[in-house]
Amino acid sequence: MPHRDLVVVGASAGGVEALKTFVRGLPHDLPATVLVALHLPADGQTVMADILRRRCKLLVKDAVDGDPLEPGTVVVAQPDAHLLVVDGHVVLGRGARENGHRPSHDAMLRSAALSHGTRAVGVILTGLLDDGAAGLRLVERYGGACLVQSSEDAEFPSMPQHALEAVPRARQLRVADLPEEVVRVVHGDSVPPVPEVPDDLRALDLVELRSALGEPPVTADGTPLGTPSTYGCPDCHGVLNEVHDGGTVRFRCRTGHAWTAESLLAEQGVQVEDALWTALRILEERVQMSHQLAEVAESQGRGWSAEMFRQRAAEADGSAEALRSLLLRQVEQVSVASSDPSGP
Repeated sequence: MPHRDLVVVGASAGGVEALKTFVRGLPHDLPATVLVALHLPADGQTVMADILRRRCKLLVKDAVDGDPLEPGTVVVAQPDAHLLVVDGHVVLGRGARENGHRPSHDAMLRSAALSHGTRAVGVILTGLLDDGAAGLRLVERYGGACLVQSSEDAEFPSMPQHALEAVPRARQLRVADLPEEVVRVVHGDSVPPVPEVPDDLRALDLVELRSALGEPPVTADGTPLGTPSTYGCPDCHGVLNEVHDGGTVRFRCRTGHAWTAESLLAEQGVQVEDALWTALRILEERVQMSHQLAEVAESQGRGWSAEMFRQRAAEADGSAEALRSLLLRQVEQVSVASSDPSGP
């Protein structure tokens, strides 16, 4: 019997090619279930299982709520649902998004760590930002094996780099070499003993798992998880609570939306840009309306009013040009930061 029988794989940007390479190297007799999640749009259709099926020696299927875990099977996440493991079964969690995603890698890895402990293997592949880093830390916390695609090999190295920062002892390999390492750790003899996790930390992890299942993120006495911060949730605009976990700070609101610090900053940047585009639209409409009112006033012989509307049009036009220039710089900065994990 294998020492480890659950392999959980998270990927994002560049992940389709990485996942194709990864599953191609898995042997047909792998005595473990493999869960695969790629960040997907909530309203989209996925053909990921079909893509992987053509390259994989294992049975590949879409995740179905309630299915038991089966060795030799690759289970692919569905849009708008967290791919979770509870009591040896696949569960499609409809809880709030984490880091703006559902499925969330953090939620998936957290459930694997809590359900399988030392029998779990967490794998992080290419992607932007840091979803999966907090979840991989839990896999390590409960004694599982942690693997990461090497930064040099990843098309987008941000997710792997953040995962390594969270779990410095994780082994990093090229994606083509990861399947062989998975086989080694699944059959490996050197499985560590089940670590002792403090009761308060385990309780926090269970609350966050229940949140992914759709339950309120509150402790046994009904207290919201964490302590109130000064920040609002980008998704529901409620107060975000600070959740301290292993020296890092994450955020979760009363309804369950969860954010790492970096994901929160990125989402705030998106909201700033949206607000600026809205302001630009209003200014341009003000220019057009002022010109229209000036023409009406001119046709009625109201020269003073026509001149006033022309001045307003000129002021709005100047503000719009300044705002458009600011917006273009903002978009460029966000693009650079998204593609460069060393950026702000």
